[in-house]
Amino acid sequence: MSNTARLTGEPIMRILCKKTDALVGYLYQWNNGDLQPAWINEAMAEVRYEPMVQAA
Repeated sequence: MSNTARLTGEPIMRILCKKTDALVGYLYQWNNGDLQPAWINEAMAEVRYEPMVQAA
């Protein structure tokens, strides 16, 4: 964790359930480099991460 304040964050990956491929959250990267999951419902252990698709 950085000593710099978290001011802005952006989603960099989608968090998907390994069993169902359902979207369960997003992984955010903050302006100070910290990473933080944002769960849609409850946190899960059996997940996989998929990069966000960038708009052209």
